[in-house]
Amino acid sequence: NAELVKKPHDAKLLRQRGEAKRKLGQHKDAVDDFTAALGFKPDLALAFAGRGNARRALGLLQEALNDYNSAVRLEPHNPMFLVDRAVLRQQLGNMVEALRDVEAALAVRPNYVQALHLRGEVSRKLGQHIEAHQDFDAALRLDPRHVSSLASRGAVKRTLGLHAEALADFDLALSLAPRNPGIFAGRGATRLELRMSEAAKADFEAALALNPGNDFARWGLEAAAEQMTSQGLQLTLTGFVAPGLNTKFCERRRPGFQVNGYPTYWSPDSLYFLYWCQKESRWKAARWVDFEKVRKGSAVGFIAAPVNADIRLADNLSKGWHEFDGTTQAWRGRGASGVSAVAKLETNVQTITLAGFTTTKLNARYGERFRPAMLVNGHETYWTADSQYFLYWSAKEDRWKGTLSTDFERVQGGANPGFIGAPLGADVTSAELVKGWHEWNGAQWVFGEKSGVLSIGTLAAVQLAPFVARGSRGTAANDGPSAAPARAAAVAPLAAAAPGGRATRGKP
Repeated sequence: NAELVKKPHDAKLLRQRGEAKRKLGQHKDAVDDFTAALGFKPDLALAFAGRGNARRALGLLQEALNDYNSAVRLEPHNPMFLVDRAVLRQQLGNMVEALRDVEAALAVRPNYVQALHLRGEVSRKLGQHIEAHQDFDAALRLDPRHVSSLASRGAVKRTLGLHAEALADFDLALSLAPRNPGIFAGRGATRLELRMSEAAKADFEAALALNPGNDFARWGLEAAAEQMTSQGLQLTLTGFVAPGLNTKFCERRRPGFQVNGYPTYWSPDSLYFLYWCQKESRWKAARWVDFEKVRKGSAVGFIAAPVNADIRLADNLSKGWHEFDGTTQAWRGRGASGVSAVAKLETNVQTITLAGFTTTKLNARYGERFRPAMLVNGHETYWTADSQYFLYWSAKEDRWKGTLSTDFERVQGGANPGFIGAPLGADVTSAELVKGWHEWNGAQWVFGEKSGVLSIGTLAAVQLAPFVARGSRGTAANDGPSAAPARAAAVAPLAAAAPGGRATRGKP
């Protein structure tokens, strides 16, 4: 201010004062100073960029974009200006243009941490989680204490099912930024998926204490409370031509089974599942073989609920679904088809039945245990009814193995004992019923062509009390659908909702 008294028309001094005011949160006054600076020096790129930042903070997004465009036009290779504009374009939903800007910034400055983080965020929003993970890793190699990259990598790891690693990132981020409500909410969502209800509740409460207006944290608090009393929902579908779909679908609550921030619901034989399709704003059903594609953003499906219908409401059962007709290659409206019942589950346990092993005690049904104390390498474990044997995921060997319950503490400590082992990389909960396991006979491993999974299923028992499901979702802060599906369902033809084959091209 003293210098400006002497030099009231000095554009650089005006810009510097504007920047100081912006950093103090005095955004309107900062805009005035930046504008005054530009009045004296219309080609001062830093003043355009500063005014853009101040206007963005005030919510004047189009005016901010105009300022960033002017700054980039004056200095087209300035990585800071390109990243500022990319941040705004991401905020406006222009992901392709945001990615173009951040790529241009990294071409000039390959080790620009903020640009690497932003490219990762754009990739994450586009569903490119592996690419996002790589960018966050690169940013953290340059700056291991970069809080935004730690939190974002935690969110990606959670999406990829790496819950233990996600918690480690969120923990470190919170040690560096202990008053960040978004990080608390992200960790809370991860804990919620791991069934760590009390810990999740504490995280969401902390987020709300810091930001009472955080809608996601408010949802999370309700979801954690609900999780303490419920084992999920069971949805009954009726009215479809394909008979395998007219059955009960149980919520699968294990880590890694959410899609677009919502739970998925599986048929008793695990052949079909229901998921929230974010691209089309509706619930759809797909085959188990398409689950990974769906998690990566595919909109495949062969039955679909009305647009925006919440299929989980017991007091407003969702009807009027569409079903894909493989003969005519067209979607058909099924007026009476849809949800016939919604029930709250008192018991909801995924089971695996093994057969074909020489040790006959292993040929039994194994029930999942996924509370935090029972996890191994971020995965649930499966136990026989007498708790004598259990199955666990061996991260070192990339396979499921079975051993005695007395080995459990050793296994949690990193040991890999076992006397049966599934094929490398196989998913033992898959509906293809994984065979070809190996069994230790005391001297060597013996391959059994027919040994392995005989069946998979769900032990489900409904609560007797009437229940109305709340609209809910489970996702990291600022992820997933912007709102839960509305009660009022709009019936829309799927051909219009899914151009270019986003709907499935066949029937079950």
